[in-house]
Amino acid sequence: MEKQLIGYLIILFVITASFSQDINQIKLANEYYLSKDFDKAADIYKKLSKQKKNLEQIHTNYLDLMVNNGVYDKAFNYIKRVVKIYPNVSRYWVDYIYVASLLTNQKEYNRLKQVLVDRYIRNANALKKISEEFVFRKMHDDALMFLNYARMQSRNPYLYALDFAKVHSTLGNLSEMMAEYLNFASQQPRNIQYIKGILQELILQGRNQDILEDQLIIKSQKNPDQLLFNDLLMWLYIQKTDYYGAFIQAKAIDKKSNKKGISVMQVANVAYENQSYVDAIKFYDFVTIESDDIRMQEKAKYLSLLSQEKKAINDILVNKNTLNEISSAYQTFYKNASKSNNDRFDALRNKARLLAYHLSLPDSAIRILEYLKNISGINRKLLSQIKMDLANINMIVGNHWEASLLYSQIEKENSYNSIGYEAKLENARLHYFMNNFELAKAHLDILKRSTTKLIANDALELSLFIETNTIGDSSELALKEYASISLLIYQNKFVEAQNRLKLLVDTWLGHPIRDDSFWLLIKLQKKLGKYEEAINSLNVLINEYSDGVLGDDALFMKAAILEEHLNNPSKALQIYKQFLSDFPGSAYVVEARKRYRSLRIDLN
Repeated sequence: MEKQLIGYLIILFVITASFSQDINQIKLANEYYLSKDFDKAADIYKKLSKQKKNLEQIHTNYLDLMVNNGVYDKAFNYIKRVVKIYPNVSRYWVDYIYVASLLTNQKEYNRLKQVLVDRYIRNANALKKISEEFVFRKMHDDALMFLNYARMQSRNPYLYALDFAKVHSTLGNLSEMMAEYLNFASQQPRNIQYIKGILQELILQGRNQDILEDQLIIKSQKNPDQLLFNDLLMWLYIQKTDYYGAFIQAKAIDKKSNKKGISVMQVANVAYENQSYVDAIKFYDFVTIESDDIRMQEKAKYLSLLSQEKKAINDILVNKNTLNEISSAYQTFYKNASKSNNDRFDALRNKARLLAYHLSLPDSAIRILEYLKNISGINRKLLSQIKMDLANINMIVGNHWEASLLYSQIEKENSYNSIGYEAKLENARLHYFMNNFELAKAHLDILKRSTTKLIANDALELSLFIETNTIGDSSELALKEYASISLLIYQNKFVEAQNRLKLLVDTWLGHPIRDDSFWLLIKLQKKLGKYEEAINSLNVLINEYSDGVLGDDALFMKAAILEEHLNNPSKALQIYKQFLSDFPGSAYVVEARKRYRSLRIDLN
């Protein structure tokens, strides 16, 4: 018995020692492989491959070495032997087919594939795994074939959609790729946002947009009751800034789901936010007429008037008759809207601002606002907003003391609210306009610690501007003139402001305020529709201050004016290209790249 035990121990020791030796050899071969000493690695792998127990650990590296060395016959004989040893391991079968494809024996390549199909045709999971192995070997046509078998076996036409999409993408089958992404989105509502993220990247290219649109239309027609495809079409058209196309889909969604105009309102809001006021007006008016929800109707009516106002005041030639009509429409809305609708008060506020800022009737505006202020039961927030309007209009007409008192009052009544901080900022700006720089800066220094980020940033910006332009200039004459001009712009006295800005940039050569004056002049020229003058001013700014903080702003604006207003897309394309090269870290890079690609497609 003792001798028998010793014999067992000796056998075990030999096996363990042999196993340990093989492990060390595998490690050594792998080290040679990683350090690209392939000949030494191949020699060790060859010896190790004679033992079945080593195959799994060395297979991939050893096969790749033989393939990379071009010894396809040796590789084929090796993998043939491995498959005989492991006939039920699909990975080895895929490698068998892979090596066969490298040989010129197409017949054998096809035969082996058929064997693999026959072996796993009833097992969808195995077929899916085989497809993944083909992807690993970059045999994407074969991967697609086995994916198709897997889907057929599962009897689910949407299964493995993401896998299909990735393979189609690699093969350049863009239409099929888009269709599969849509298949995936259709299965679970939560998938929609994920797919939108993927599609967002894909549709940066114009061709992909068209392919996606075609696929969505096909899907929508085949599945008229499935709102998903209408929703995605609406989203796509918004991405393309085709708001009318989005509107058509929104109408379909609202009709199918009885949403009473909610989807159309969404599109209208996007159009409004992107300053496409003509579209916004059209869509809001549609809801006003077609919706059977009174609240929706009134909201759409109010927003239509607001869009009409924005369009009118942004026109190069402001039409006073149009503004008067909008002013009257605001009054009518206030009179006829539901008493519970707070948009009524905003309508009157908008009318007051129109009268003050654009129709030269500040006294009438103040009377309207005083009327609103004295309405009993008006909520505190709205009351503060009305006082803000009153303060701003008083500043316009030169009642600076009254304006300052109102700003202080709002601030005191809203110590920890954003409107309180806004009032303090406007009070600081008033002191700045009036050349009281020290007092303005005292207000701004407090606001720099504001919890409202936008307010804090604006305060910091104005504070730094004052500081930069007073250092080394004890007279403060340049800054005083710039501040006075800024007040003129606030008062909509654009022509006078423009003339004084031209004098400022010609007078204060070498002063740090000159580049800011140029920039303000350019924005004013653009607002007045003097695009050629703006380009000339931009050229001076770019030539003299290209290394300054306004360098990227100036170059991007030049390209945008050439594209949008001077009908010179080829020159704009050139400038966008220069911009992307000169300012890769600019905040405008994404938009510039988008415009560059769009123009390049249009011009080709």
